[in-house]
Amino acid sequence: MNHKNNEGTKSVSQAAKLAVIAGAITTLGDALATIAAGLALEDEIKDSDRSTHDIDKLQKQIDELHNEMKQLKRMLR
Repeated sequence: MNHKNNEGTKSVSQAAKLAVIAGAITTLGDALATIAAGLALEDEIKDSDRSTHDIDKLQKQIDELHNEMKQLKRMLR
């Protein structure tokens, strides 16, 4: 009976070790997912900054064209 008790303790111990390893792997997976989400967010922010810069550039061109049109109107009067 003592022999069976040792085997039972050994299998519980192995199960506990496996549970700890599984928990560590799960934690590592969650950490990787968090890092990936952070990198995706950084990319979105960079794209947003580029878009804002492009919009500012287009607005400047529109303003310049508007000013040129005003000058042409004055010349035609």
